Amino acid sequence: MEFHRFTLKHVNELIGSIILCSCSLQADGQLFIRQRIRHLVRAFTERAQRIRRRLELPPTPSTVSSDPEDGNDLRPPPLFRRLQLTNCESADSSTCAPVAGCHSFWGRIKSIHCNRTLDPQRYEYISWLFVVMLCYMYNCWVIPLRNTFPYQTAENTPIWLALDYSADAIYFLDVAFIKPRLKYLEEGFWVADLSLTRRNYIQKWQFKMDVLSLMPLDLLYFIFGTEYLMLRIPRLLKIQTFWEFFDRVDNMVSSPYVVRMARTLTYMLYLIHLNACAYYAFSTWKGLGTNSWVFSGKGSPYIRCFYFATKTATSIGKNPKPETEEESLFMTCSWLMGVFVFAILIGQMRDIVVTATRSQTEYKKLVDEALEYMRCLNVPNHLQERVKLWFTFTWEQQHTLDESRIMDTLPHKMKTDIAINVHIQTLSKVQLFHDCDEALLRELVLKLRPVIFLPGDFICRKGEVGKQMYIVKTGQVQVMGGENESEVLATLTEGSVFGEISLLAIAGCNRRTATVRSRGFSNLFVLRKADLNEAIAYYPDAQEILKKKAKQLIKQNADRERNNKKEQEMAEVIIGNRVEAPETPRLVHTVMQVVPANSPTAHLLKYGSRSTRRVNNTWLNCAQPTTENQMLMVEDNIAVKNSESCLP
Repeated sequence: MEFHRFTLKHVNELIGSIILCSCSLQADGQLFIRQRIRHLVRAFTERAQRIRRRLELPPTPSTVSSDPEDGNDLRPPPLFRRLQLTNCESADSSTCAPVAGCHSFWGRIKSIHCNRTLDPQRYEYISWLFVVMLCYMYNCWVIPLRNTFPYQTAENTPIWLALDYSADAIYFLDVAFIKPRLKYLEEGFWVADLSLTRRNYIQKWQFKMDVLSLMPLDLLYFIFGTEYLMLRIPRLLKIQTFWEFFDRVDNMVSSPYVVRMARTLTYMLYLIHLNACAYYAFSTWKGLGTNSWVFSGKGSPYIRCFYFATKTATSIGKNPKPETEEESLFMTCSWLMGVFVFAILIGQMRDIVVTATRSQTEYKKLVDEALEYMRCLNVPNHLQERVKLWFTFTWEQQHTLDESRIMDTLPHKMKTDIAINVHIQTLSKVQLFHDCDEALLRELVLKLRPVIFLPGDFICRKGEVGKQMYIVKTGQVQVMGGENESEVLATLTEGSVFGEISLLAIAGCNRRTATVRSRGFSNLFVLRKADLNEAIAYYPDAQEILKKKAKQLIKQNADRERNNKKEQEMAEVIIGNRVEAPETPRLVHTVMQVVPANSPTAHLLKYGSRSTRRVNNTWLNCAQPTTENQMLMVEDNIAVKNSESCLP
């Protein structure tokens, strides 16, 4: 405390002297001194905050047990929590900390007004794009429909006009308030300045198309009338919004193949829609019902014309034959559109389906090849069934048989971030790695490999050389022991770890001490010894820490086994086998036949001197009876003597 007081005292004197000297300097010098003083104060403040945060950090746990006794605190150690925070901070702040109150739809709409700029990858902007896209689809379908078919009348014209100008209002809001606020990438950085985003949007070709789509040609309604719907054709120039919406949704959803199919199907239906409108307009020009080829005027005009356009575009045939040259020219154009345009669209749909089912096709091909190979080797049927079962379960769990091929296409940093998010909770349960370097843990998460075991599969056997460490992700495994390894000693569930000691090259500890078997379908993570050695080769401090912890775990396991053995010995009641008495010599046997049975000599020869006593002038055997008959004889003799002594 005296040192800090001395330092602060001298700092105050220094600041006071600087302030006194600054009074005699010019204006530029005074500004420079003020800036240096502010910098000095800021540096002291930051230093105090760093010291305070360092003092508030919780101590590193010193326990080395793989199974913590206190199950209340299930949080990972501070190092692993710091890894999670670092991984979250490396991503965009908008994804790690969403704005409060923006989870609902109206909250997201309000955030558009509150935020100065908008992220083009967030759901708020995607939702707005969906609204604008619906307005564009309305104009695309309704403008040719109302301009061709007699669906706009004097009674419903106000309704149509209200819908038209509502769509125009959304167009205007998109151009004036939304698109100028979009952030953009420049030299690898997101530009969020509103003036720069506005300038960037104005310089784009999309801005010019958006402005042209809002041309007020509707004012010519006062001259040509509201029936002349061709004046709204410029609204179709906003097709960029339609493409942008499907592109962004394609990148966001987990199954983009549905979005691609919907996009291609929309193109097909719209082309058929335009062909139906053209057929009805041509029939009106030729005269409805004038011949068998034109529309007869019966039934719903749009449905009948749409049906005719579908048959023509798909080349189904059985259409009425054209009777004039104009009709033949129209049919030729329709057939050409069906042959080329629809062939391209159908080819795109086929490519989408092939891409969506490519992984499943490769999986089925690999299974067929494996089964065919086993048949050639005359592998037993039950083993073939287990191989097929493994393929099926692995595909259902992972939807891939080689996940490393997918991850290898990503950069190292991104693979590390993904591995931390997936494996950090699992790796944090291994007490062996709690005090290791953060960089080493980032290397280890990339080394974990998932392995699936079927019911009854032996994961490791007693006496084998341990080359892997196992972490139970899902399922249960059993530790077997006893005679023929048929007794279940323990059951390990999700999050359990075994085999971690065998990873380190400690003399006498590389052999498996028990057999472990999968109880059901189990999904385990495996860390190989070669991968661990490759990762810790450049971390000598971590090697010492791991060896020290491994020795502590070995000692704890030995003490635990020793205590269990003592408890078992204390609990067992050991009963020795009865030692057979030596055969009686013939001389003694002859004497025993001569002397009376109740005489002291007979008792002495039969039981010995120390095992006989006199009860009421009768010699009895004092040794523990060895048979039930001998016990009854002794009790009867005692009872008889007692009864004789009671007689008067």
